[in-house]
Amino acid sequence: MQVRAIYEDEVLKPLKKLDLPDKAEVKIIIRESFSKLLDEVGEEEAKEDVDLVLKEMRARNYYE
Repeated sequence: MQVRAIYEDEVLKPLKKLDLPDKAEVKIIIRESFSKLLDEVGEEEAKEDVDLVLKEMRARNYYE
């Protein structure tokens, strides 16, 4: 699940209601930029195929 949120008063506040049980534990990953994500992945192929990766990501339905 990918969720957009606003950080306010030291709390992340989702922009939409989440379908999660009360007190569910979640893992949050904050990325400053796509290039830093590629640096973390460390795969040269990913860096060379950024356009292909972005195209595939746009085609996915993350909300089903």
